Amino acid sequence: MGSKFYSIHKLTKKIYEEMQEGLDVIAEHIRSMDIKTPTTVEDLNNSLMISLPDNCFDQDGMIATLASNYNNMAASFELLAGESEVLQDQLTLDLAIERARACKKHQWLLKSNLTAES
Repeated sequence: MGSKFYSIHKLTKKIYEEMQEGLDVIAEHIRSMDIKTPTTVEDLNNSLMISLPDNCFDQDGMIATLASNYNNMAASFELLAGESEVLQDQLTLDLAIERARACKKHQWLLKSNLTAES
């Protein structure tokens, strides 16, 4: 809610759609390795993501938290890339780098919408 609602709504929709495609690629890759993928939200409950502010009018707080979460995801993909490199798993390495870049891009797009004093 607030003055940035429409532009942030459009941006987060674009990010959501890109992330949905990325999640599908990740799930397919995991399944190709005969590893079970998470199937429910409960499977993901131990997430490292920061909770969004309770105040839905705190636009910059929401945006900053989302940006931080994308930065955290990028860091997780960077760790995966390092582990994949050690294991010489080029396919997982490439996927991890691709997703880390996407997360950093989303983080930057979100942060670019923060007001100067945030």
